[in-house]
Amino acid sequence: MQFFLRTPLLLAALCAAGTLLPPATANACGGFFCNAAQPVNQAAEGILFADNGDGTITAVIQIQYQGPSKSFSWLLPISSVPKSDEDIGIASNTAFQRLQSATNPSYSLTVKVEGTCREPGGGSGCGSSSEDAAFAAGRPAPHGEVDPSIDGVVVEASGVVGSFEWSVISLDQSLVDPASAAQEWLRANGYDVPSGAPALLGPYLKQGLFLLALRLTKGADSGSIRPIVLTYAGTQPSIPLKLTAVAANADMGVLTWVLGNSRAVPVNYASLELNEARINWFNAASNYNAVVIDAANDAAGQGFVTEFSGQTGALAGRIWTAADEANWSGLNQSSSLTGGMFLQRAFQLYGQWDGFWDATHVALSASADQTFEGFKACPTCSTLQLSVADYLARLDKFVIEPVRRVQRLIDAHPQITRLYTTLSADEMTLDPLFSFNEDMPNVNNVHTAERVIVCNPAVEEFQAPWRIELPQGGVVWGTADQASAGSWPDELSTLPPNRVILHAAETGEGKVLEDNSAVISAQLQRYNSGKGAATASGGCAAGRGRSSGAWLAVALLGAAMLRRRQRLQRYW
Repeated sequence: MQFFLRTPLLLAALCAAGTLLPPATANACGGFFCNAAQPVNQAAEGILFADNGDGTITAVIQIQYQGPSKSFSWLLPISSVPKSDEDIGIASNTAFQRLQSATNPSYSLTVKVEGTCREPGGGSGCGSSSEDAAFAAGRPAPHGEVDPSIDGVVVEASGVVGSFEWSVISLDQSLVDPASAAQEWLRANGYDVPSGAPALLGPYLKQGLFLLALRLTKGADSGSIRPIVLTYAGTQPSIPLKLTAVAANADMGVLTWVLGNSRAVPVNYASLELNEARINWFNAASNYNAVVIDAANDAAGQGFVTEFSGQTGALAGRIWTAADEANWSGLNQSSSLTGGMFLQRAFQLYGQWDGFWDATHVALSASADQTFEGFKACPTCSTLQLSVADYLARLDKFVIEPVRRVQRLIDAHPQITRLYTTLSADEMTLDPLFSFNEDMPNVNNVHTAERVIVCNPAVEEFQAPWRIELPQGGVVWGTADQASAGSWPDELSTLPPNRVILHAAETGEGKVLEDNSAVISAQLQRYNSGKGAATASGGCAAGRGRSSGAWLAVALLGAAMLRRRQRLQRYW
């Protein structure tokens, strides 16, 4: 009971980008509810939370959906009813793309040469390589009125935002099974809801939470789905992962940003510090997610990697940029253009932004649907006439303001934290809860290691072995062939994925649950000692075999990881 009282926001289920489990494994698609005969794929890219400091939280929730638009239904248990347009609105996928790009972790190498290599063309070496190679019939009841057709259901509020129609319902707490009543109301009002929905919704509704239901307005297609902005009463955001488990694919990614006065921490999940020796420093994108998967599994599926935490000043002008402002101002000053020319100019600037086609469709007369389709097929052919002033107002509402709103939200808070994890369905037994800790240090998302090319007169520089000196400490040796191919030594995949597993509370520097620094150091020493002639003499031999000592270490590591998982499960 206390957990839910402390977590006033409970977002709808998140699902990872990619393919879901086969439809036969589940009747519901996480927080999306869909007709089992028309299964959908969903991919939640991220959530941005903001602690507003006044007893409210704002959440910007990104949605990705593939499937028939009439089957789109999205349910969110929430703690308070939206009272104005400021409490519920739309944001922009463009804003999320820019936020993700600005905060992505990066891994790069500086390079220096140690010793002297043979001059190019000076004789045979060890081979050649390159160095850098739904909508359905039925309307909600009026606000605040009991729906006479469903006992115990009250429609608290409803409206339209963007291309979404939404309703908030409450359930009479005297009902024996409020979730079944909610299911009955949803079905009666045109939502696709599977038979298993009450089991998912029940734990939230029994706590007295409201249920926000969204669907697309009539005529809107799935391309109109936008991120949702919600402001609600509360001080600690949480993600209801238990609601997601029914349709989650294996190792589903969850990406979260939290805005506040200090660094955000998961208070009921572990904080994970990745082992940098597991990262492919030549091409981090090739295995970074796999390392996070291993790290999360190493924490019994209940841990977050803090990828970045720092001042929001670094994001000033990164979501809504100076160039955006100049382009928008320039378009407003072009209002003397004819309708067709103005449409073409607007398409050049915003044709790839979400909301553009909605704004354009609405701006044209209802009788011009066929003409609108013609414009959509060939924007540069347009000779359509329209009210430029009206069109600008709709572009502002549907396209521009949703991006600006995210920038303002970020600018209004001094610090932002980005956290990432992956989970499978059987690990979604605990809804993650976030708070703040001003005692913990910032986290840089830029990681730089030094690669030392070890030269000798027998080889040219591109043939020489190398070592990478890691920021966390420790050294990884490798061959010229590995550098040329951008591959990371396979043997290092047996190292612990986490350097440190920490429980971060709201004060202090946290309690260390596991510190694998010594194990990692010993493993690296064994690996490097088994590299053979390549590391010993600076030649080109691959030296890929493991020593018997390394095999023993692998076995010991496996046993240690099993014990670690058991301890962490007992801890949480």
